[in-house]
Amino acid sequence: MRGQAKKRHSPVNPEDMLKNLAGLTGAKRNTPVGSLPTIPWDPKAEQALKGFYDLRALALRFLDTEFVTAIRPVHTEQAYMFDAGLDAMGYVAFASSEYANYPGIQNNLQALQGYLLKTSNLQIMQYDLAAFLVVLRAARETLPGLAVKTQDLEPLLTEERIFQFSGKRQSEFARIIRGLFNKRQQFARFFHPLSELNEAVAAFFPLLQHDPDKTILNYRALMERISAASKNAGAGAIKAPPASDKKSASRHKRSAPRKKRHANGEVPNLDYYLPVAAAVTDRVTRPDQFVSWPIVPATIKDLYLQHARELTRTQRAWEQYAKETWPAKSAMRWQIADEGGSRPLHLTQTVIDPFGQPLEVKLIEEAQQERQTEAIFLFNLSVSMQEDDRSLLSFMVADRFSELLTRGGIPTEIIGHTTTGEAIPRVTGRNRSMLYLLFKTREEPHNLLTVQRLCSVLDTQMHYLSYDGEAMMWTYDRLKNSPAKHRLLFVVTDGDISGTYINKKNKELRNATTNYFRDVVALMEAEKRVDVIGVPIKADLDGIFSRSVRIDSIEDIYKKLSPYVLKILREFNNDEGEAAKARRLRMVAHRKARVAGRGLT
Repeated sequence: MRGQAKKRHSPVNPEDMLKNLAGLTGAKRNTPVGSLPTIPWDPKAEQALKGFYDLRALALRFLDTEFVTAIRPVHTEQAYMFDAGLDAMGYVAFASSEYANYPGIQNNLQALQGYLLKTSNLQIMQYDLAAFLVVLRAARETLPGLAVKTQDLEPLLTEERIFQFSGKRQSEFARIIRGLFNKRQQFARFFHPLSELNEAVAAFFPLLQHDPDKTILNYRALMERISAASKNAGAGAIKAPPASDKKSASRHKRSAPRKKRHANGEVPNLDYYLPVAAAVTDRVTRPDQFVSWPIVPATIKDLYLQHARELTRTQRAWEQYAKETWPAKSAMRWQIADEGGSRPLHLTQTVIDPFGQPLEVKLIEEAQQERQTEAIFLFNLSVSMQEDDRSLLSFMVADRFSELLTRGGIPTEIIGHTTTGEAIPRVTGRNRSMLYLLFKTREEPHNLLTVQRLCSVLDTQMHYLSYDGEAMMWTYDRLKNSPAKHRLLFVVTDGDISGTYINKKNKELRNATTNYFRDVVALMEAEKRVDVIGVPIKADLDGIFSRSVRIDSIEDIYKKLSPYVLKILREFNNDEGEAAKARRLRMVAHRKARVAGRGLT
């Protein structure tokens, strides 16, 4: 048996093995079933993550991947629980098969166990550790051999410790974890023999629902339903409509294509969309209520170091831009000494003889807001941004480019947007409340506190759905009333607009969220009160924005985005020509007067 295991062993990377096993079915080829856990801020977790990858690969080796893909929950929280349960079932496959003899898998799982035991304040993105531990505890209670192999993990598998990992979450999801723990024998009885693992998943899946059916279907019954639904969907897709329905169907207006802009200058009518119901209350807050990092994660520091030279060179370009534009927006004014001059007035003498002591004043130079350029960085914090490290890349864009704008003398705000909790029932229009996170105001400097606040986006607890159009309109109202001469709105998004709108018949409006996003961009570009620049993260949104810079890597920040925005800003300033020169001459005259000590009366 041992010899056969060695003969079968293949030096395939476990991560590649997982992708191959998980990419057998689904709409997209070579796409993993579920999401893989990540720990981007801890480089020491690399081998531990390989242990998670091995467990997922082992589970999929003995599961029907078509079945697993079909029943995976849609909601993010429940989907993470499902993925974690599969990984724990990977331990069952490991202990009950010849893969227990593979030294590479053994080393990865030992590294995973050591990391889980020794790491304080465990934070794993895109994962539900409590669900993993519940299913693993159920498996150990059923399989004595697995209990021996995972004996070191016993301190983590107590009821108290599991629910400590469960942490703060919404009550309905906390109830799911509690129900999973209390009813774990419902699926654990199928862990032996290994050929019944699909039955274990079929029994595990209903426990993740808020209102599970009383009748529990087995694997074959569920597969029959899945096959029937697939056949019906395929037949409906290819079946031609009856002749009697053609005329009535032609009356319905087709949804506007996602990537089709309005004609230049055409202002879309947003009154077509339903207003927000009174029950939907949006909230604006600081990100401090979420996970706060006392120090910047090591992964972020490494990225800073890797790109330090290029970013420093780019900073010099923006500092040069600040020097070029300062004369055009600065002004000189006299300031009385008691308002901050060089010598305070003597109050007593001023009261006795107000004319005996002339007011001391000095000439100061300051920027006039009506001649400034202001900017807002608006970025998407939805679940879809977790894929392909988009959230990490959007963090770098918001952090580094906001700092570049600040060096260029452009006050900048950084605002993130997501939604809060579940959908609100029995409302028309948008059925979720918006959550706006203010990471930096235009008055605040861009410093370490800004970076630490931005690091909270690595906490997946805040990632829900997105309404980019709603967030843009809220930011537009905030920005367009500014007295600044030029107003810039940078929209950082992946284009995957996931929120929903409900019509008066209590049904979801198809494509309403995407169409609203498109129409809002068209409205802003037509009114020309704010200059909108799209910053799609690993996505193509040229059909939405007339100005956009796609970001696929950190290099694009200083190679593509920075030169593009500098060019736009210089185009803004070209029409100031002679007026700027005249102001510059007046400034020089004032400075000479100050140095010579003349001109004070």
